Amino acid sequence: MKKVLLLASAVLVLFSSCEVEVTGVTLDEANMTLEVGDTATLTATILPKDAEGTVTWASSNTAIATVKDGEVIALAEGTANITASVAGFSATCVLTVDKAKANFAISLTGTEYYPIILDGVTAEKLGTKIKADFRPDEVTKFLYIWDGTFTAGTSTGPNCFGEVEAWTSLVVGTIGWSGAGFNCKDADALDKLAPLTANTDKYYLHIGIKSKSNATFVFGLEGQSNVRFAVGSTSFNDAGTIYEPITDFPRDGEWQKIEIPLSTLKTKGLLYSTGMGDKNVFLFLAGGVAGTTIDLDAVFIYKKQ
Repeated sequence: MKKVLLLASAVLVLFSSCEVEVTGVTLDEANMTLEVGDTATLTATILPKDAEGTVTWASSNTAIATVKDGEVIALAEGTANITASVAGFSATCVLTVDKAKANFAISLTGTEYYPIILDGVTAEKLGTKIKADFRPDEVTKFLYIWDGTFTAGTSTGPNCFGEVEAWTSLVVGTIGWSGAGFNCKDADALDKLAPLTANTDKYYLHIGIKSKSNATFVFGLEGQSNVRFAVGSTSFNDAGTIYEPITDFPRDGEWQKIEIPLSTLKTKGLLYSTGMGDKNVFLFLAGGVAGTTIDLDAVFIYKKQ
């Protein structure tokens, strides 16, 4: 009986001697930058290799970012320390959360496109997805500046798709108001807009825009019946006609994206049909404050997947 007890004790000693003591923990990233809304995964490694333990995760500022089982969710601009701890040891990743940038690439994953402003490189990528092209060709499609109310701005650097291509940049003059329109006299191209009215929930008006001013802009589409709407934080007074804003965008001088369902514009009066004739397929007003700049790119109607 004594021999059996001694043998059992020896086995217990043998097993306890195989446990590996934790000596530290590391993270695969010491610094990380995310945009608001992004997620990322941190991997913690317990040292030495054969040691085991339970990793506890924590964020120093849960208003900026949260973490669970190594998955980090960026919530707001700022910094936070993401820490992994085990057996009294810890490792930290310094997280910087930047403002989210508009994802323009996803705007090119639709199935049909009707461009008004679009660079040639991006148009070539879309290929046969372009069903009707309303970009100015100085033959049947034109950009008209009304009564000389705008002067040319500067379009240098990358456009909203990252291409070094020109976009539409205009500056309000001193006449006291401003307006411009992309006019189309191509009846066949205009007729291709007619089917959109019957299926407006799948089509969107896409506008790339950037500004550092707080100006409210008015945009419009013309069809068999027309619609105008404001974008900004305040209403727009056009010679006594008041347009209330339906959306706004960050005024940080970076490219931003506005997408409005055609179904929303249909409720405001937009109607396409065949035989519409000469139309401003897209127009805009920028108020009467001299020096106000409007930068537009990637203006098109498209059908999402």
